Amino acid sequence: MSTNRHPIEQEELMAYLDGELPPDQTTEAVSHLELCPECQTLAAGFRNVSRELMAWEVESPEVDIPSEINAALEECLQKRELANVSSPKLKNRVITSRWVWAGALAIVCVAVGLKLTLTSRNRNEAAGMPTLDRSTAYPSMASMEQYLMPDPNDEVALARTAAPQAISSDAKILVLGWRGYETAIEGKNGFVCMVERSWISPFNSSEFWNPKIRVPLCYNPAAARSILPLTIKRTEMVLAGLSKAQMIDSIKAGFDNKELPTPEPGAMSYMMSRAGHLNDALGHYVPHLMFYFPQTDKSSWGADLPDSPVTLNPQFRDGPEPITEFVIAVGKWSDGTAAPVM
Repeated sequence: MSTNRHPIEQEELMAYLDGELPPDQTTEAVSHLELCPECQTLAAGFRNVSRELMAWEVESPEVDIPSEINAALEECLQKRELANVSSPKLKNRVITSRWVWAGALAIVCVAVGLKLTLTSRNRNEAAGMPTLDRSTAYPSMASMEQYLMPDPNDEVALARTAAPQAISSDAKILVLGWRGYETAIEGKNGFVCMVERSWISPFNSSEFWNPKIRVPLCYNPAAARSILPLTIKRTEMVLAGLSKAQMIDSIKAGFDNKELPTPEPGAMSYMMSRAGHLNDALGHYVPHLMFYFPQTDKSSWGADLPDSPVTLNPQFRDGPEPITEFVIAVGKWSDGTAAPVM
């Protein structure tokens, strides 16, 4: 899988999902996953396989599968359990460990994949249901109801999880309604917290219309004045039924005629919620801070260099917005509990 199109190996993708990938490779994996439907599908599949392996016991399958495959699956489960007991960081693994993972991956993909595919296909066919291709799962906008949260109070609570309580408790809170974002609670400190939806993703993202996406974040005053207007505009255009091409043209015109502001000095936001859903491949990701600048080279921050904690966020990459966004992961969620080491 390591080509110009897929710069990360399948084994490295598994290590990323386990939180064991070094920071520089994590940066590369996150950037690639954001834009690659094929790897998003693979990551989602690995997550499902991992959950199944943790929960299943090998037993007689419901469909006729050769006994050799079931034996291989049982052997792989035992190896996975041993790996979970003593799992060092990826950089400390010996070469033989890499071959164990590679062999386990091949066996699991064949055995579990065949078992799940045949069983799922039989169930779907019995129910008259077509199989789902994740890469085209969100080809267009879903019904507006799917993007809304039924209880605005739940959205207020979710928005507040974006930042520590000392910040979010006095922040202005926006919630999404049928006419766009509306003020649910007036703030006192200049911060604005909200829950963004899928159309804030890159325009070429396969999850641009994913109705499950919920991204809690809190803008500081500078970002509330200079970055939030872009979220509001994208939302207004979506609700007006504009196509992606029309939205791109409108955003370009907005920056050209100064309708949309460039990032103010000091513009940043908090994204520290453990309850969000960034996308299907990444889940709630890790808690982090985001910093916004007029378009600039990532080398000015040392982003994406080996052992650098700074990552270039792909949100605005190759998009119509002349904005550069850097991400720095932090060690705690907004509630103060420890987060996975990145």
